Formats: sequence, structure tokens, C-alpha cells
Amino acid sequence: MSDILDISWFQLSLVSIFIIILIGISLKEQLQIEKTILLGAFRSSTQLILTGYIIHFIFELNQWYIVLLILLIMVLVASQTLIKRMRNPIRGSYSYALIAVSIASVLSLIIITQIIIHVSPWYSPRYLIPLAGMVIANGMNGATLAGERYRSELQLRLEEMEMLLSLGYDIKKASHKARKQALIASLLPSINNMMVMGIVHLPGMMTGQIISGSSPLTAVKYQIVIVLSLAATNAMTSWVFLNLMDKKYFTPEHQIRYTLVNGK
Repeated sequence: MSDILDISWFQLSLVSIFIIILIGISLKEQLQIEKTILLGAFRSSTQLILTGYIIHFIFELNQWYIVLLILLIMVLVASQTLIKRMRNPIRGSYSYALIAVSIASVLSLIIITQIIIHVSPWYSPRYLIPLAGMVIANGMNGATLAGERYRSELQLRLEEMEMLLSLGYDIKKASHKARKQALIASLLPSINNMMVMGIVHLPGMMTGQIISGSSPLTAVKYQIVIVLSLAATNAMTSWVFLNLMDKKYFTPEHQIRYTLVNGK
């Protein structure tokens, strides 16, 4: 394999060509998002550069408690973002998001790093931090989609659920169809991605490994682990979150909290 082609800061500055293209299209079509594009480009670049220095520093320290602290921050921020992205978030639902993201992410990371890859030491930041970033972010996005769709489905099926509850069905059975549609909606992006993986779409992690000099076959193996683990994490996070949210949407007496279901 050839040596990695480094990118100088001057070469990196040439990426502004893409920003000019974005702004040009926005001006041409009067999208009026030029400021948003500039702000997004500035924030993403600044955040990534800072992240690069921080991760480099963490790699140098190589201490388990630092890695765990970073993972905790990632989970806390992801849980907060999950709730903020939902329209009319319900008071007290942050703890449910935190539980869902934590359970799914920790389980997925244990399976990936200890059962499949055998990372040693277990806290190796070179593996744990980038893998955690992908796993946590994907679970967060999936749970956000599921949470939004679940509330919409509950609103559409109010009369149906009222009838089922009046007939003696419990909460889980009465809300099953709504939960089913919400889970399908959250999983569709991951499933669609799996369908075209390697044919239409070459994932960023796989591309990065190949460019950095890894064997294409090694990169493929890692990508298979990632794509399947992300789909499973998505499903776990969404499923746990929806089941916990039932505590908000329904009373212990199996009654519907109409105000919360309707987002008021």
C-alpha cells in the first residue's frame, strides 16, 4: 500500500469551492439560505478541527477514565438532542431518552469491541471513540424518527385505541399498531442503506480505511460489522424509547393522556 496522501492547510482551504457552489445555487434559485450555509460550514469545520485535536490528545493519554468520560458526554448530548428534535417535547422524557441511548449504545459497543473485534485494551480510544460516535448518533436519529412517528400514529388511532382499551386490552396491545409503524419508519433509512451498500454507496468509514492504506477486504469486514450494528442499535434505541414513552402517553389505569398525545 502507498503512503497516505496528507492534506495541507492550504489544500484544505480549497474546499471552499464547494461552499461557493452551494451559495451560487442558493442565490440562483433564491433559496435565501446563504447565511445558514456559511454558518454550517464554519461550525462544522471548527468543531471537526477542535475534535481532531481533542481526540489526538486523548489518544496520547490513553486512559480508561478519560475515554469513559468522553462516552458519557456523547450519550448525554445525544439524549438531549433526541428530545430537542421532537416537536413539543414532553416534560420528563429526557430521562427516557438517556436510558434508551445508554442501553442500546453500551450493548452494541460491547458486542462490537469485545465479542467481534476483540479490542485490547477494552478502552482503546482509537476504536472505542469513533465506533461510539457512529453507534450513539445512529441510535439517536432512529429514536427521534420513531418518537415523532409514534405520537402521530397515536393521534391517528385514538378511537381505535379507546375501543381496544374499553374491551380490556392492555396498553401494549392497544398501541401495537402505532408502535409497529413508528419502528418501521425509524428503521427504513438503515434498511434502505443496507440494500445499496457497496453498489451505490461506499460508506465513509470504508472509504477512509482504504484511503489510509488498509486492505479493501479488511475495510469491507469492518463496514459489515458497522452497518449491521447500526441497524440493530437503531432498533434497540427506538424500541426502548417508545416503550418508556408509554408511561407518558398512558396512565397506570390504562387510560390515554389526550393532552400529551396531541402534543399540547
